[in-house]
Amino acid sequence: MLGLTFSRKRRTNTADRLRIGLFTDSFPPIINGVSIVLSNLHEELLAQGQDAHVFTFGSQESARPNVWVTRGVPLGSSSFHSALMLDRPSSLVARTLSVFHINDPFNIALVALRMAKHLDRPIVFTNHTRHDLYLEERWSSVLRPMLKLYVEAQMTYMMRASHLITAPSYSALRWMQSLLPEAAHRMRVVHNGIALQRFEQLPSDVLRREQLGISAKATIFGYVGRVVPEKNLEVFAEALVCAVQQGADAHWIVIGDGSSRAELAAITARIADRVHLLGKVPNEALPRYIPLFDVFGMPSLSDTNPLSVTEAMACRKPFLGVRADWWEEYPNYQQAGVLAENNPADLAAAIVWFCQNEAARRQMGECAYQISRHFDIRNVAAEWIDLYNQLVERHTLTQAS
Repeated sequence: MLGLTFSRKRRTNTADRLRIGLFTDSFPPIINGVSIVLSNLHEELLAQGQDAHVFTFGSQESARPNVWVTRGVPLGSSSFHSALMLDRPSSLVARTLSVFHINDPFNIALVALRMAKHLDRPIVFTNHTRHDLYLEERWSSVLRPMLKLYVEAQMTYMMRASHLITAPSYSALRWMQSLLPEAAHRMRVVHNGIALQRFEQLPSDVLRREQLGISAKATIFGYVGRVVPEKNLEVFAEALVCAVQQGADAHWIVIGDGSSRAELAAITARIADRVHLLGKVPNEALPRYIPLFDVFGMPSLSDTNPLSVTEAMACRKPFLGVRADWWEEYPNYQQAGVLAENNPADLAAAIVWFCQNEAARRQMGECAYQISRHFDIRNVAAEWIDLYNQLVERHTLTQAS
């Protein structure tokens, strides 16, 4: 394996231009946290002069530059596809890569790993997801042990083969270190980045309260993301009902869709006029919606470093969440919002408090804005470029020795 330590130095020389391959199962038109993270990173790597390419499986070609889609077989009813190998155009480009950056341990990861090892290229493995927590939340106790063994085997296999292993949060990193302690020295955190400039100059057609029938005095709680069980939205829905019954003038805007939508509608049926399930919104349109929120509600227990929270912070929105390790990724997060226990009663009390304390909301929002500055995609991409260059240099030295 390569050397163990990585320094931080900014590289701008055109001689350092690399051909970088990002391999992922999640990329637009699939919309989830990973696809947006990698879309942002790819775009910024290109902007900073790198020859960056994305490789994925899908059903149709991408109109984006340097995105290579191998047509695959649909995986059940999901948006994901699978294939045994890259198609010829993708493979020809992949063979010229300086570094293989593999994201998450399944599907295309195995194809990329096989090719990288055959070509003797340096390998970066980034695991974006707390698969251990997802198993607890999404699968029955009957299937869970078998799936746990499979996930841990895939994770261990990928980490053993990689020269650099990263996670977007320290909570995810600790889990990965527990799976393969002997590789801990090759692991590090690289946080997710967002394009802060998108939220600094808001569009002229920002959504207004009156368009949704919300009064000027009401406090709007917002959520952006997949509407699925692992996001723990049912607890927030129950809390909202309790808070409104206690007199809170609260509304809830949910942007996104998924299998939990019907359950959220059922839970909040008694206050349906206060709940606005808007469905999917294109990521590029979010600056029209987030400014309408007063508070960003994020009850997930299993996220790592969610973009939606950072984007809300960039719009000066305080947060309301439940206690989870991943909040520690945000410096001074205690000053930017409120964390409640994972139960409807405690969350309801926090909702009531936010409704009654507008001045505190604004102060927390300013703190949230300052926190968001730490996650500028321009800095995150520059950090990746440093790491790629160091990895390639060390790999070249190892080959020569």
